[in-house]
Amino acid sequence: MSVGKVGLFDLAKDNWEMYIDRLEQYFVANSVKSELKVATLITVIESEAYELMVSLCTPAKPASMTCTELVALMQGHLNPKPSLLAERFKFRKRVQQNNESIANFVTDLKKLSKDCSFKGDSLKENLRDQFVCGLVNDDIRQKLFTEDDSITFDKAYRLAVAMEAAETNAALVDDCARNRTGDSVPTSAAAAVVHQLRATARSRPAGGSGRAADRSGGPSASSGAGSGKMRGHNKNYNTTSRIECKVCGSKHDGSTSKYKIYVCRICNKEGHLKKMCPKLRGDSTLYNVIEEKVSVLEDSDDNTVFDYFVYVL
Repeated sequence: MSVGKVGLFDLAKDNWEMYIDRLEQYFVANSVKSELKVATLITVIESEAYELMVSLCTPAKPASMTCTELVALMQGHLNPKPSLLAERFKFRKRVQQNNESIANFVTDLKKLSKDCSFKGDSLKENLRDQFVCGLVNDDIRQKLFTEDDSITFDKAYRLAVAMEAAETNAALVDDCARNRTGDSVPTSAAAAVVHQLRATARSRPAGGSGRAADRSGGPSASSGAGSGKMRGHNKNYNTTSRIECKVCGSKHDGSTSKYKIYVCRICNKEGHLKKMCPKLRGDSTLYNVIEEKVSVLEDSDDNTVFDYFVYVL
């Protein structure tokens, strides 16, 4: 019973040299005698390939030649020896592509070196040089430059793969950390307010009771815009006028508001505070979210979160 199986050689798809390598191992595994190798070779190639073999052997018949002669005849026709300079040019031009792993880069580099006639130590040295110079990651290449001149190709490859794996793992850790903390990019004005609220509340020390200062240079949020305070803390609003100031939102004449010179951090225009910005006031979704958050925070003891919420508004 034969060991293994060699499929038919397909002239349109298969590589002759690689096919013969497999066939020779089949001969070894099954102890095929020399006088049977030609018959076996003719048997395992498809009709189109056999027709080509007959044409190349003309006027002789394939059965009258040795297996070595038939293999060389087909090799010369299907895989002629390439130009040494052309193959070395392709080898020298090969560099790592973006998003290509180091392992895949090295695999193709070795494949290209096959027809460059590099022998022994020369092969390893040329592989090392082209590998290091062709790396797309400058940090890895700079690290390899710091190594001793006697660094081998194998060591350079191991170091590069280790650094590549470390960078990949670090990126995965960062992504997981961002997902846990919810630091994703908001997709709407309402989401932006809630996102900013949560992010800043996490970054501030717990238990803070003071009001956050207005980063645009205005007074602290505790002084507010007008004398009234946020609902849930002190409901004594200043209602000396029925006119809502379009500058700060309090009940007084807007022409006398001291906030007229402030620059809004939403639209970057002078003349009103952020909470009175037309861009925000025109977004009903945003105000629904704000009202919902205020209702929740009124019953909360977390002054740090509430203080910042006042500041954001």
